[in-house]
Amino acid sequence: MTSYCINPFCTQRENLDTSDRCVGCGTTLLINNRIRLIRPLKELTDNPDQNFDVFEVDDAGTEHHPFGKRRIMKVLKWNTSKLRKFIEQEYLALQLIEHPNIPKSYMDDFFTFTPTSPLVLHCLIMDKIEGINLEEWISLNGRISQELALEWLKNLAEILDTIHRSEFFHRDIKPSNIILQPNGQLTLVDFGAVRRITNTYLSKVSEGGGTDTGRGGRYEVTVVISPRYTPLEQIEGQAVPQSDFFALGRTFVRLCTATKLIDLPADEKTGRLNWRDKVPQIDKPFADFIDELMAFSPGKRPQTAKIILERLEKIQEQNKFYRLTKSRAFKISVLLGLLILGAIVNFKILLPIRAKFLVSQGEKAEAANNSQSAQDFFDSAIKINSQVKDDIAKFYFNKASRSTKNLEDAKRYYEISIKYNNQDADAYANLAFVCQLLNNFECAITNYSKALQLKPTWEGYFGLGTLYDDQGKKDLAEQQYNLALEINSQAAPVFNNLSRLKNIKGDYDAAIILAMEGLKETQKPELQAALYKNLGWAKLKQKMLDEAEQYLKKAEKLDPQRADIYCLMAQIQDILGNKDNSFLSWEACMTLNSEQPEVFGWRQDLLQRIIKETR
Repeated sequence: MTSYCINPFCTQRENLDTSDRCVGCGTTLLINNRIRLIRPLKELTDNPDQNFDVFEVDDAGTEHHPFGKRRIMKVLKWNTSKLRKFIEQEYLALQLIEHPNIPKSYMDDFFTFTPTSPLVLHCLIMDKIEGINLEEWISLNGRISQELALEWLKNLAEILDTIHRSEFFHRDIKPSNIILQPNGQLTLVDFGAVRRITNTYLSKVSEGGGTDTGRGGRYEVTVVISPRYTPLEQIEGQAVPQSDFFALGRTFVRLCTATKLIDLPADEKTGRLNWRDKVPQIDKPFADFIDELMAFSPGKRPQTAKIILERLEKIQEQNKFYRLTKSRAFKISVLLGLLILGAIVNFKILLPIRAKFLVSQGEKAEAANNSQSAQDFFDSAIKINSQVKDDIAKFYFNKASRSTKNLEDAKRYYEISIKYNNQDADAYANLAFVCQLLNNFECAITNYSKALQLKPTWEGYFGLGTLYDDQGKKDLAEQQYNLALEINSQAAPVFNNLSRLKNIKGDYDAAIILAMEGLKETQKPELQAALYKNLGWAKLKQKMLDEAEQYLKKAEKLDPQRADIYCLMAQIQDILGNKDNSFLSWEACMTLNSEQPEVFGWRQDLLQRIIKETR
């Protein structure tokens, strides 16, 4: 076996693994007393255009992470601010994005190292992903089936949903950056081009002015291009999260056709790839969706990965219906149905029966995802007997309630239910909640307000308050929470949310009083943990560290999976100088799931501190 020298200027980088130091330049072969470079994954060259060396390494680990396994290490060869930004962004992404199907990197996996040559190397270690990349897989196996394409696209959309919700986008999706693991799961790798999504970045892109100076002051410097996978807006330095979806669509054209994109002709008028004649295994609804992913305008692509997942579920049902409608049996049954329906129309005495028959036909059509036909059946039934409106409203309400995995469908069904019964407060409230989950805040506010007009409830005011809370409108949220308490003065969830708001605003005495009131009103462990966390937070800010630690320990015992508990505990331990416990608490803060903005803020503060310490 061999060990490689990390020094990019060394003239003899390959060494025996029994050596402690490089025979060419004298640099130690055991980096930071833990890492030995086993083999290069990219050709070792002195070409100045190759900014990174990449190695497979043996990593013995640290006191906190004793690995003793093979991992991957990227080494930045040129210490410039622009290139450091690349590797720092990748480190931030691998720390902040919590998903089992991206490489894992830990807090002590980013550091600087100085070999014998006069330069400082920035090093980033991550877990090695076993498997084969999809470019290699497709060369060996040929084009994929529709069933596998739907499964893989869902797998990747779930990964992108987590990446985008963590405020990053990948910018270099292509088959060679996707690994099929032995367990059948896909992993997205190579986050070297990852970009942070910030309000400043998006506002500059929306203004058409790029993001950084460079290229004549118009576009961003760090443009990343993979030919035929990169959309035009990214080539012009104005990438957005939807740029990932273009590359995703092009990836599935490559997988479904088993043809290199350079060999696929483009339409002279539209510029779209002509690929459908090579995919007889792909039904039209799915092919249409892949083309939608590759739309030239980002605004015409799906706007979020969650929408992609919801559309995929609908496409699976559409494909079944699409194949069904082409069958001879279906055409015969439709003809017979029309004949029977025409005969029944002639018997006016059977009007109520006719109405129920039409309702049943509408329900069947809706079950087959033929919504327009369902609406026609229902409207015809109402013309015969208006009393069936309530039955139709209940049908759509129940259908919406069952659509927990497809929020767009749930929204549509609640809207139709309200069309048939516009006095149902529960339908308005449920629609508002679904709109809130879809980040359609205008829809959510409108329907919460209608629900509260029909039937004021503390749950309604609480829901509206959480909506304003999610938007960062803290004063409006507080107003709604107070209205909820006027209706139910024992609503513990309201006390919890108000206490958290008071902590954010710096009113720590009020936060303590509200948390104490909430604890009197609940026996639910998860809610109690949240309230004790609020108490610990307030006491920390009041510099009452012993009390703060006691409350946080109670919260941890009740709900050990809350990231915010450990973020606050780590801050206390930092103040007390307890470095070992602080490290473990910060690690839990970084790795446990959380969507709270304050947790992202605490994590960002820590990572910026680490990055400064490595410079």
